[in-house]
Amino acid sequence: MGRGGHSLFAVDDKLYSYGGWNSECQYNNVIIFDINTCEWSDPDIYNDVSRWNHSAIMVEAIPSWKYFIFGGESTNFNEGQVRTFGQYVNSACYLDIASMRWSPVMPESQDAPSPREYAAISYDYNSSRMIIFGGWSNGWLSDMWTLNVSKIVGPSYAVTHVDPPLGQLSGGVPITLRGVGFKDQNIKIHFTCGKTPTDVAGKNTLDVPANFISETEVTALSPNFESFGPKEAVIQISVSGGDLTTTWVPFSYFMNTRAYKSLCFGPGILKDQAVGEPIEFIIQARNDHGENRKSGRDVFQVTIRQDKKEIPCEITDKDNGQYFVKYQIDEECEVSIEVLFCDDKGKMVPVRGSPYTANFVTGTKPEMNHLNGPALSKHVNRVIEQTQAWMKEMSQSANTKDKNLEDIKVLISVVDSVKSVTDQNETMML
Repeated sequence: MGRGGHSLFAVDDKLYSYGGWNSECQYNNVIIFDINTCEWSDPDIYNDVSRWNHSAIMVEAIPSWKYFIFGGESTNFNEGQVRTFGQYVNSACYLDIASMRWSPVMPESQDAPSPREYAAISYDYNSSRMIIFGGWSNGWLSDMWTLNVSKIVGPSYAVTHVDPPLGQLSGGVPITLRGVGFKDQNIKIHFTCGKTPTDVAGKNTLDVPANFISETEVTALSPNFESFGPKEAVIQISVSGGDLTTTWVPFSYFMNTRAYKSLCFGPGILKDQAVGEPIEFIIQARNDHGENRKSGRDVFQVTIRQDKKEIPCEITDKDNGQYFVKYQIDEECEVSIEVLFCDDKGKMVPVRGSPYTANFVTGTKPEMNHLNGPALSKHVNRVIEQTQAWMKEMSQSANTKDKNLEDIKVLISVVDSVKSVTDQNETMML
């Protein structure tokens, strides 16, 4: 059905028409004309209110263009009601071209132009402002107004991806950020605590300098986030002291992995394993609280030696805090297994229990080398039995009942037993 007072804009090979009215209806939808097929379609893209005789302009923005609407007439006629003039309005809204969703423009100042229609509209890219001149409101107007939409349009650069998307609490993690419009001009990466981006860097934001690689890539080191704790953050970018990007990417901080809390388990560090069969063990990364880490990218170094010969091994990061180590021994022997972790100071330190010792025996069944084989369960049962026997012995030794504590030798024996319990607590693991 024909309409007037609408606005038009083009995207790719399609012509879009918004709003308008006729003698029977007022419109708040967008209809599309495909210039290749010469067909109209109605994709159900609705604004909140009907509007016509408005001002409109398409603005290039990153990552998607924005179609701004200002003023015009608006009203809702009841069904069957005679169509007359609507009410002049001075509100503004915009359509995001990527999502095809309407959003209102919320000015920060209470000052606003009077309601009007037919106003001239332009856009100043240098200051991210819409410029509105004149229009009609029961008489022609000659005033000029500007509306800052920088928070909607954003600067001429944007961030779209970060790798890795997480890092240790102490910072110093090399990250690569990708986006568009980067310039080799004082680039800063802003980390804001929480899940919501910010317009202006404040007390919850830390920034670090970035290295320019190209218009689409920069690198940096994540900042120390210990003042906030292991929390979520959002990353935004600024160039030459300009606005922060309206686009952002999430980043997660986790408690640092600690070597003395991390441990290894599996048949690959046990006794009496099979010769000539692949064998594995698992490195479990843990943090200061002894909690299993839930992501990967830690740096572990595994060295397996048979006498003076080094045995090759393969380390697979499961990206869940576990690292699978696989190797193979082709003759009866004993091997030493050293597992080192690169800490936040760049030092290689041994994990809990390292170095380990494993030995290999001809005739052992191949399934003993499997992670889900019987070797691990047998080892656990053996350790439990040994622990129970040891606890019984220590309980008797540490018991002071019926003992002469004035005898220095008896007292030293009790103290040694208590110390042994403490020491064993630090070394006991499954």
